[in-house]
Amino acid sequence: MITGHRSEGGARSRRISVRRLTAPPHRVAERQVRREMPLVLFDVDGTLLDAGRLIAHTMIQSFLAAGEAPPRPRDIRSVIGLSLPQMVDVLASDAPRTLREKIVAGYRLRYFDAVENEDPPVFDGAEPAILRLKAAGVQMGLTTGKSQRSLDFVLERMRWRDWFATIQTADDNPSKPDPTMIVRALAETGREASDTILVGDTRYDMRMARAAGVPAIGVGWGYNAPDELRAEGASAIATDFGHLVSILSAWRQTHDDAADMAVRDV
Repeated sequence: MITGHRSEGGARSRRISVRRLTAPPHRVAERQVRREMPLVLFDVDGTLLDAGRLIAHTMIQSFLAAGEAPPRPRDIRSVIGLSLPQMVDVLASDAPRTLREKIVAGYRLRYFDAVENEDPPVFDGAEPAILRLKAAGVQMGLTTGKSQRSLDFVLERMRWRDWFATIQTADDNPSKPDPTMIVRALAETGREASDTILVGDTRYDMRMARAAGVPAIGVGWGYNAPDELRAEGASAIATDFGHLVSILSAWRQTHDDAADMAVRDV
């Protein structure tokens, strides 16, 4: 279980003392690099962006335009985290495939028109938290059910692109909870599952992390309740972004202590 004190204090890192280590110099250097670069994978909608209202509105309009009775907003929010075609498959499970495809196509047109004419709805505290992690030497990535086009707009408008070492979207991966997004993120960054943690707001994030063998932190401001996230395997629930940074700092300290012991045992 991952624990963390709720605090606004920044993440801390410790230097490895070479005099305390018995490993050969090249192994010491390798361990220092790995200690300075743990990988934190973020979900986007519901974790970094407050996009639920726009997603629900766009989905309702897409159903109406296709001549279908729209789902309730709460039902739409319950499937945020899946990729768009899988969301529609759940919400319109009795509709023929051609109608579901029409809803998906209509959603994409309406959503792109909406998001590209306004600033991304970034949660308060998200950017400062990302900057604190970046300053502490944490490597970061994104694993999202958003399309590449939609995510590109966010990254360009917020000037976030260079902050993330790996970006996994619905265009190139199966929908969550399939673990492929995490598997590819690890391959692209050279990280191990033991060096990695996922931050997300839905049961699909928690299931994806469990399938990939990485721990997960749930956030309490997204689209699934904290109790549901715990039941799906969340190691901790962050109540705000300051708390999230504290939890990640505690995880990193535990990770670094374990790394120290592994190196001393070589």
